[in-house]
Amino acid sequence: MSPKSLNEFADEKEQIKIAEHEALARTIRAERADKARLKEQIAEVEHERDAAEKALSLYEHKYADRPAWLAPPKRVGTDRGTLVAFLSDTHYGEVVRSEEVGGYNKYDIGVAEQRTQRFFSKTVEMARNYFAGVKYDGIVLALGGDIVSGDIHDELAQTNALSTHETILWAIPRLSAGVEMLRKEFGQIHVISAPGNHGRDSRKPRYKGRSAHNADTLIARLLAQQFAGKDGVTFDVPESIDVNFAVYKWRFSMEHGDELRFNGTSEIGSLGPIKRGTMRKRTQMQAEGKPFDYLLLGHFHQYVPAASQGFIANGTLKGFDEYARGRKFTPEPPQQAIFIVNPDYGVSLQAPLFVGAA
Repeated sequence: MSPKSLNEFADEKEQIKIAEHEALARTIRAERADKARLKEQIAEVEHERDAAEKALSLYEHKYADRPAWLAPPKRVGTDRGTLVAFLSDTHYGEVVRSEEVGGYNKYDIGVAEQRTQRFFSKTVEMARNYFAGVKYDGIVLALGGDIVSGDIHDELAQTNALSTHETILWAIPRLSAGVEMLRKEFGQIHVISAPGNHGRDSRKPRYKGRSAHNADTLIARLLAQQFAGKDGVTFDVPESIDVNFAVYKWRFSMEHGDELRFNGTSEIGSLGPIKRGTMRKRTQMQAEGKPFDYLLLGHFHQYVPAASQGFIANGTLKGFDEYARGRKFTPEPPQQAIFIVNPDYGVSLQAPLFVGAA
């Protein structure tokens, strides 16, 4: 073989260099492709993680402001529980004349005071005698709105025994005495509050500043000031239309209920709007990341213990009135809701608390 010329050696060297460059380029392209695939996989994992965290937040929403005794216990017994006493639609200051409701009911300041005292004393009696055997961790007092009659309707402004401001001053010492009674009996009491529609300071309903312009909120805040720093008493008085709280692992939402709208008939009563409203609120609260197991509401003056369906509707301390009689609603005795929350089973015992005279 003839010796290679310098040009041939140069060509071979150039070809080797080109092959090396091509191999390096292929390696770089492969590494870039792997990197791109890894980025896609990482993005997919992060997307799945974010979706999982969002889903988890819907079911494990934390209520950081609740007192420690309401947290899930480390050791659970079937005989443990927290009592919830639901006080709403007291309509303090209103007058219901017996002559205008066929003699079925009467309501004024004197009757309101008697029924309020019965509400608190019978709450203690119910816990001691009718729900006997339960070891109570404490009690939640739910103030569900329409504590005052207000003057949102002309007929109320004309017939109320007290003005809204006078009613607030009247209500504070009676409710304060009740809170103190429950504190002494149960050791721990957590008071929550949601504004009703009768306590507003405007004729038309409002959404901005709804709680700030409501007598129910003012009453709850004045009560909170009275018990500030006192052992065993805590308050949750939010600025929103509703209040969310948890008892053990069970989540509750409470609002007055006037936004659920009554468009049913006297035959079905409040069941239609309550069930539809509960479904709408459940969807809304899940989207906000604050799902609930039970909705508490008043407003309809009809006691409906439907915890198995996800809601408990309260009766009224005031009782049957002229409006209800005129609309042909079935009269109910003055009653309020009371129930026990078990750490394992949620709302386990429900009962009406009758506050009228025997």
